[in-house]
Amino acid sequence: NITLTNGNIVTVYCDMEGINCDGEGGWTRVAYLNMTEPGTTCPSGLTQTGYIDINHDVCERSGAGCDSIIFSTYSLNYTKVCGQIRGYQFGTPDGLNTGTSNIDSYYVDGVSITYGSNPRQHIWTYAGGLLETFLDLPGKYCPCNNGNAASPPSFVGNDYYCESGLNAPPWSYILYADDPLWDGQNCDGPESPCCTNPNMPWFLKTLNEITTDSIE
Repeated sequence: NITLTNGNIVTVYCDMEGINCDGEGGWTRVAYLNMTEPGTTCPSGLTQTGYIDINHDVCERSGAGCDSIIFSTYSLNYTKVCGQIRGYQFGTPDGLNTGTSNIDSYYVDGVSITYGSNPRQHIWTYAGGLLETFLDLPGKYCPCNNGNAASPPSFVGNDYYCESGLNAPPWSYILYADDPLWDGQNCDGPESPCCTNPNMPWFLKTLNEITTDSIE
């Protein structure tokens, strides 16, 4: 249990080993969602959907554009963020918008993890690319793919993972459940440089400041 600045007492999960993070203790969990666990529901703001290709529901955005979920950090000071995300490709994702410098824009087809506001501060990005091996539309492919000269937005830098769940054309508007994204597995051909981080799907980010901001 921890006592908040307003006097309220909350129960949190603490990781005193940090095996998937920095190998040190003192990590406090602020967000946890595992749709493979029976009875789990999506947080408000996301749509819960079932597909015949997978044995559990998934959480999706409600439509075009972005949906936002805010996770409180209990007003705790922090300088590091660690976590993981599992996702699946549906249809034809557009990867990263390499031409934007605005973090508050629709810069990724995937998941953006940030803190703060006006503007948001980037923590990590999980992007979905169109295909693993076909390079006729570079704007839809992961910037880390061999043969793709595009770079991620400057505010993203190298703090991202990008994968596709589809090896080659043709594509359909279905859920590609056989190849989960961002796990570092089944990264074929040009996509292989995207999966060299042995910690995937886990990320670790050290911020440039101490903050208590919620994570979005």
